[in-house]
Amino acid sequence: MRVSKETPIEEVKRVGDRCGRCGKCCSYGSGFVLESEIPRIASFLKIPKDKFIKDFLNETEIFHTTVFKIRSLPVDGKPYGPCTFLKKDLCSIHDIKPLHCSMCNCSEHGDDLNVWFMVNHCLNVYDPESVRQYCSYVETGGRVIPGAEVEKLFHDEKLLKQIKDYDRFR
Repeated sequence: MRVSKETPIEEVKRVGDRCGRCGKCCSYGSGFVLESEIPRIASFLKIPKDKFIKDFLNETEIFHTTVFKIRSLPVDGKPYGPCTFLKKDLCSIHDIKPLHCSMCNCSEHGDDLNVWFMVNHCLNVYDPESVRQYCSYVETGGRVIPGAEVEKLFHDEKLLKQIKDYDRFR
């Protein structure tokens, strides 16, 4: 199987199901939560949405799009550690875990699935700043999956050049 931008979400989830549930991925960090997933997880935890955000998530940005990252529990002063929901090497919210956690794993497709997530859920082709940040990511060696090449995503070369050059002419 080859992961591309056009890989259907059902296939992405199927590949993500190959997770062996060893807890290794979740021992060194956590996944991203889409805003649309917050009410479902908060309800599962039986807490208000605002409390879930405050107690369990950090707001961050990928390609100028706000996403939330589940907090990690730093170990020995390191900036990373296990996901806050990892209990005895098992995910305590496994039945309702976020898409990112469901699909990203340590299989041979894990890195491509992570890029699929960023391109399909964080890149906003209608937001010039999102486009600039994605172009910068690609130009500095960021992983690209088929269908997510800059020239395939942005067919208008003149407009793309204007977007990329905007900061230089302000």
